[in-house]
Amino acid sequence: MRYLLSFLAVFLFGVSAPFAVQAQSLQGMSCYDLWFERNRIYARNGYCFKTQKARSVFGAACFAPYGRLARFEQQRVDDIRRQERYLGCVQGSGGVRPQPVPPQGQGYGGMSCNDLWYARNAIYASNGHCFKTRRGRAAFGPGCFAPYGRLGSADQREVDAILGQERIMGCR
Repeated sequence: MRYLLSFLAVFLFGVSAPFAVQAQSLQGMSCYDLWFERNRIYARNGYCFKTQKARSVFGAACFAPYGRLARFEQQRVDDIRRQERYLGCVQGSGGVRPQPVPPQGQGYGGMSCNDLWYARNAIYASNGHCFKTRRGRAAFGPGCFAPYGRLGSADQREVDAILGQERIMGCR
């Protein structure tokens, strides 16, 4: 019922009720999920994003109240930032990124679908893959350098392991 009310508040009025922002627990969220949730709150309030990553995900349009948050929204942002610090999420150019890809041979079972996506594409990015999707460009830039995403055997084994875990978890 809470989620239905949250959806209706956003859909009908374009604003989120306090319970809608608090509805989702931060436990189990990846660094990307936390970054997205935090910036979604700002986007809903008309914040003018400056980074390429945020602009590509949330758009460049800004409007009143220009990122000014209600108290419950600011509390949620503060909670998200604490969780990002706890997880060791790296804040850098364009937003928060998960920790580097685990060393080769390490299992991927404890990772979320977003972290698996990031880990897999980080391997492609380190091999010069030319990203065409909005999400890929937002996370890694356009890429495009030799060997243009062609993977060596060790990298291919890692990608295959990640894809296997994504299939097990039903990631899309």
